[in-house]
Amino acid sequence: MKPGMTTMRWLLALAMLYGGAAAADDACKSPDEHCPSIASLLQQREGYGAKATGGLGGRFIEVTSDEDSGPGTLRAALAQAKKGPAWIRFASDMTIVLDSQLRVPSNVTIDGRGKRVTLIDDGLGVYGSKNVILTHLTIDGRLNRLTQAVNVANGSRDVWVDHLDLSRMSDRLLNVKNGSTDVTISWTKFHNSNKVMLLNNITSKNLFQNYDRDSIARVTLHHNYFFNTVQRNPRGQFGTFHLFNNLLENWDFYGMSFSLEAKAFVEGNIFNNETQRKCVEPEFFPTVEGINVNYCRYIPIAPERSALGNGESDRGAYEKRKALHGYTRDYKAFLRLKDNLYLGDAKPVLEDYRPESAPTPPYCYGYERPTPELAEKIRRFAGNTAGDTPLPASRIGSGCPG
Repeated sequence: MKPGMTTMRWLLALAMLYGGAAAADDACKSPDEHCPSIASLLQQREGYGAKATGGLGGRFIEVTSDEDSGPGTLRAALAQAKKGPAWIRFASDMTIVLDSQLRVPSNVTIDGRGKRVTLIDDGLGVYGSKNVILTHLTIDGRLNRLTQAVNVANGSRDVWVDHLDLSRMSDRLLNVKNGSTDVTISWTKFHNSNKVMLLNNITSKNLFQNYDRDSIARVTLHHNYFFNTVQRNPRGQFGTFHLFNNLLENWDFYGMSFSLEAKAFVEGNIFNNETQRKCVEPEFFPTVEGINVNYCRYIPIAPERSALGNGESDRGAYEKRKALHGYTRDYKAFLRLKDNLYLGDAKPVLEDYRPESAPTPPYCYGYERPTPELAEKIRRFAGNTAGDTPLPASRIGSGCPG
């Protein structure tokens, strides 16, 4: 131990090094800021969801069973968490085959660090919940049913989704919609799926009917890895979005999409795609509409579609319905682009459009210059990895939290 370093600081350093699962936590009777693994996770927060504390100040609940339901299961732990803040951890590595979606109440952390925890066939629903942290989990839908890996909806807020590995969902891998806001999605790997992410969605034939409800959405995406997907990485409408240092690689149809007065600041992202590559899609993806689809034929032109043209995803419906509903809002998004990097055959598509309407984020954040080295870092650390990710140099000594 260095001279002058307190025992707690030394324990905190160990916890950070070994993914928050250090034996130092054994002495913690509750999940508070003095627990090394709790502190090491919370210092990683940034973006619009940075206020999420999950089960801080509540109690630990340990999952001991890999069954869908019953004593010791994750479903039972979430039911207990309705009684008060809970920090849920796992006694061992486990694979849980779910019969139905798990509902996550307010003031909950589901913390899979230090274990290999996989949810199969269904995922997590965050409905009207506040103050939720989901970290270090794998969710694989196996294309078995129409559901989502993570669905943040119905006025949820202060949600942090971190270090998840999400794949093969017949609906979407992740949604933030229906009046939900203040969400951060970080260091998550999205792969082998079709329609990846919706940030708001149209729930009426009148495109702007729910604009007042949904335009409050504020979402940060950083250091996520979109790999071998088809489209919607993400698709954003109405809200305020900050996307920095994400890696999009080998999409088959298109990369990002923004429309309907979304306000998006897109900076330091890396787009990498090749015209000559093998398609890894299944024979078809089942869809919500009951149509079986495959997008392999688009691979030769996919690198030219790092994004759809501004507003193009909803332009047809907008023009068809404008006279009926008297639209005065724009079908395009308000975009500000900065320092994005295009590798391989990938080409830029998005351009600034009314950039003054895409606000500068009101928070400190660990921005890194987009380089091939950063791309390799994201490949290495995004997903359900062993532990916490080292803070970038731009966060250290910057005056930002952590």
